Formats: sequence, structure tokens, C-alpha cells
Amino acid sequence: MPTRLALAVLLAAAATAHADPGTVVVVTPTAPVVIAQAPGSVPPGAEEEPPAAPARMAVAPAAPQNEAWSNVSHINGVPVAVGERNRYLYKFKRTNVAVNPFGLLFGYYEGGAQFAISQNVALSISGAYYSLGNNGDVGGYQLAASAPIYFRRTFSGPFLEPGVMTRSTREHLYYAGAACDTSTGTGGCYDNAGEPRDSWAGIEMLFGWQWTFDSGLNVAMAFGVVKHLASNRPSATDDADANGYFRVGYAF
Repeated sequence: MPTRLALAVLLAAAATAHADPGTVVVVTPTAPVVIAQAPGSVPPGAEEEPPAAPARMAVAPAAPQNEAWSNVSHINGVPVAVGERNRYLYKFKRTNVAVNPFGLLFGYYEGGAQFAISQNVALSISGAYYSLGNNGDVGGYQLAASAPIYFRRTFSGPFLEPGVMTRSTREHLYYAGAACDTSTGTGGCYDNAGEPRDSWAGIEMLFGWQWTFDSGLNVAMAFGVVKHLASNRPSATDDADANGYFRVGYAF
């Protein structure tokens, strides 16, 4: 703007020098010219400024990998404790076989098999046989069929197990007093070897818990009651008895 004003003054001075006497010359400053610029446009002769660089976001350094993923228990990249991936998957194993490992040490043989029919229900059959005493004086067997209902998923977690069962027991009792004549069985002798076994059948209800690991190995225990419904002895009591099991198995 000062440059334009100085140029106007010089022109006015020149005009005055050549003007006729008595002529008055009035010089007015030139009105400024405003040029509207569109966003992003650059006026002629001006240098375009580079766009501002975007702000950088802080990026945490990646954790060093000290184990191969093939050696890490995980689901879709999320680490899971070894042996517990089975707890987070819908897919379940269909068959389980199990035995009582401690009963083998003292003449009690018990085991069973389970077959999953849905996400929460299985069918189970089991049996037990025992023979105790020096001569097997105490012995018996038991058979059961049940349908354990798992609250979480088949073969894992708490379950309620209704079923039916039959049990037969035998206890050999004998007594020989001082006057006993073993050849005739008289004189205070007693021996129930010829008597029938005590056999009965009933319904049971057990509550238990089963732990199954990724390998298929599992541990299950259950306890409950059995109600007598039929017996080979009319005088036998129909009260409820306790029942239960502890098993270690393999599911596949």
C-alpha cells in the first residue's frame, strides 16, 4: 500500500507541473482489491505451504517371543492353562470308561462306562464285585443303570445321577461250640452256608462332580441314597441305604 501511495504522489506532481495555472488536481488513494480464496487454493505468486504432519500415536513395543506358539496352550491366541482348554469348548467327548483304582488293592472290583447322548446328559452302566476275608466269607455284587445329568456339560462339572440298581450280598457265618458235632451239625453248630444270598433292587439318586482334562483323563465321585423296592426276603427292611463311587477314567 505505501508503494501505491508514493506512485500516486509522483504522478500527481508530474501532472501539476504540466497543468495549466489555476487547475487543481485531486489525487485519491486506490481502493484495495480483496481476492476471496477458496480453501486450499494458493494465490498467484505465493508459495504453497506443506500440509501439517499428522500427530503420531504412541505404539507399545511388541513383547519378545520366548516360546513357540506350538508349545503354548491357547485358544485363538489367548493363553489357557494346560489341560483346561476343554472347559471353553462346546465340543465334548462321547464315551468314557472308568474304574475304582483303590478297590483293586483289597478285593473290590468296580467300574463303568458312560455314553453321551447330548450336551448335558449321558447314559451309564456300572458293576461291582467284591470278595473279602480269608476265605471270601463276605462277598457280593452290584449292577446299576443310570442317566447322569451334567449342569455344565457332559463329563465335566457337577451332576445329578438318577438310576436303578440291584445288589446281592453274602456273609458266611458259622459257629462251632464245645458240644458241636461237625459230622452231624448238632450240638450248638451253626453255619449259614446253605442259605440264599440277600438280594434286592431299588432306585438311587446320587450327586457328584467330574473333572475331565484335555488328555481325556478324568476323575469322578458321587454319593447318595438307594431306596429298596423289592427283596428276596419278605422280612428285609425297605429303608434307604447309602451308595456312591470314586472312579478314574478316560474319555474319548
